[in-house]
Amino acid sequence: MSTTKKTVVADYLREALAKGVYQPGERLPGEEELADELDVSRATARLGMRILQDEGRIAIHVGRGAYVADHQPIIHRATPTSRDDPGRLDSDYHSRLRDAGYSNIDEKIKVSLDTMRPKIAKRLLNESEEQGPHGGLVVIRASEHFVDGSLWQSHVTYFPFSIASNTALMSPEYLEGGIGEVLRELGLHEEWNWDIVGARMPSQDEADAFGLAPGIPLLVQERVTYEGQRPLRFTETLMPANRHQLLYAGGDAPEELRVMHSDVNIFEH
Repeated sequence: MSTTKKTVVADYLREALAKGVYQPGERLPGEEELADELDVSRATARLGMRILQDEGRIAIHVGRGAYVADHQPIIHRATPTSRDDPGRLDSDYHSRLRDAGYSNIDEKIKVSLDTMRPKIAKRLLNESEEQGPHGGLVVIRASEHFVDGSLWQSHVTYFPFSIASNTALMSPEYLEGGIGEVLRELGLHEEWNWDIVGARMPSQDEADAFGLAPGIPLLVQERVTYEGQRPLRFTETLMPANRHQLLYAGGDAPEELRVMHSDVNIFEH
């Protein structure tokens, strides 16, 4: 039962789902039928189906067969607006989670102080800060969001020590107005940002923490915000790829965009 053959089965089913051959809730061909169709053993057909089950595309019920899952990733509003905070789940996001059948939503915040790793220093330090007495220190504000007891998203925001020292940013408490409001109270204004988004396979610790089945990657969104040429914060967001889709908008997008397009699904046919 080679990996190649079980992948052939998975690709066959994946293509059928992409073409809309089978609709959400519809029963898929059984192992024997797939084995005959693709000239593989039943065991190989079973392994191929499990690949799609791990991806969240199908649900296998013992004694009943396999059915197409209603695959509806939650939209992550990736474009910042005036009220957005990349380190928080907004109320509209909560509504979308509840509409999808989730109810228990929780957040845990941890704050720590550490020296800057090269990756963080590359994003946060400019020449003037490198020359300062605390140029190598960073305040780390980690926010983990849990849905029905499972880790759903992880946000880690890094601040230069010169910005966050002795401020509310160092308190492991929920910030009512968000990080942006704290920065504004400090006289700092986030004028622009850049984002980069990619996907990578999780480490074993990450797979365990997020409860990911084999083969599911993490979406990684990085954002650095600036006042002029001064970096104010760097946020890294980790999201299981089978649970999220990112929504970006250009131009003068309305604030209610996330509500207007909350039902967009890249798996639509």
